[in-house]
Amino acid sequence: MTVIRLNAALPTLLPVEALPHLGGAVYYTEELPVRLAWNMPGAQPLFGPTVEPDAAVLTTDVDHPDVAALLRGGHRLVAAPAPAGLAVLDTVALIDRLRTEGPWESRQTHASLLRFLIEETYELVDAVQRLGDAAPGSAAAAAAQDGLRSELGDLLLQVVFQTRIAQDEPDHPFDVDDVARTLTEKVRRRTPHLGSGATIDVATQAANWERQKAAEREHDADRGDEAPSCLDGIVVAQPALALAQKVFERLRTAGFPAELVPDDVRSLRIDPADEFAFPEVTYRTAVLRLMDRVRSAEQLMQSGVAEDWAAAWAGPGGAQAEPGTSQGGSGVDSGNAESAGDDSMSETGDPDSPDDTAAERTDGRSKKKSSKKK
Repeated sequence: MTVIRLNAALPTLLPVEALPHLGGAVYYTEELPVRLAWNMPGAQPLFGPTVEPDAAVLTTDVDHPDVAALLRGGHRLVAAPAPAGLAVLDTVALIDRLRTEGPWESRQTHASLLRFLIEETYELVDAVQRLGDAAPGSAAAAAAQDGLRSELGDLLLQVVFQTRIAQDEPDHPFDVDDVARTLTEKVRRRTPHLGSGATIDVATQAANWERQKAAEREHDADRGDEAPSCLDGIVVAQPALALAQKVFERLRTAGFPAELVPDDVRSLRIDPADEFAFPEVTYRTAVLRLMDRVRSAEQLMQSGVAEDWAAAWAGPGGAQAEPGTSQGGSGVDSGNAESAGDDSMSETGDPDSPDDTAAERTDGRSKKKSSKKK
């Protein structure tokens, strides 16, 4: 007699190893879905721990009293595999039902959920920081780990919800499987050593990753009207310091000389007494201006007008910014801003302050709003 344990998340899928054992009588426990019995007309409910010697018992619960008694009697157990991620199926099904039946969920759009996505991202950052601050093995560490798990779940909710909304799009819809496949294909392209079985060091893996990313950016650029740039794909909606960090990473990879970084990007001066100073907007504007200058320099090199970064930077429209042109108040040094070439850089001020004159980015190029008097 054989007990066949099915996966509770996928109870209608039989393991291949179970097929040879289904030639005799088949029994099933009561928690299995009724559609399984419909597709096996000869199957019978299990009532008691006594069955024929060549019978098979289908169950998802090996702790079921009758099943446990059969296993204690030495009968064979064949178990369906339980790959990681099956619980996500319940999440996907739940969000699908909420999207279909929920009065609030059915009205949401990609844009309306953005504030929740941002909020959950920052809450995840806080959870990671709390875990790092807790002493290993302490009650605080256990609580922080629970908090991290909860925040990761909240972020997963946002991903699944956004994906479910995409299914309703009339043009180019996609679902959660499409998202997962896109991610898997991308990571496999960027980690070729996994397919070849080669052993590599961290530096080689990082180089492979960046090389493939550059190839992907060039491929995307070939489909558009603009020449490729080392800055392509950078999300400009992120906070100013995070944006600068990403820009510097790309520039270092492209061999951009650190000494060419303008002063207003290397440091930020803030006057804490100036109620009209918006450091986030001021610094963001400087970084966006740097990105535009980098793209202009790239175009000069790609067209053959300039041979290298230095020549392109000093070419048409590339005059160096004068020292001391940092903005953000009356010029009082905050004491926290540092060089932003190869060194670190800090910023103080309210990152959420609005400014109608702030430079906006929608497609990688700066677009300035017209000033409005209030």
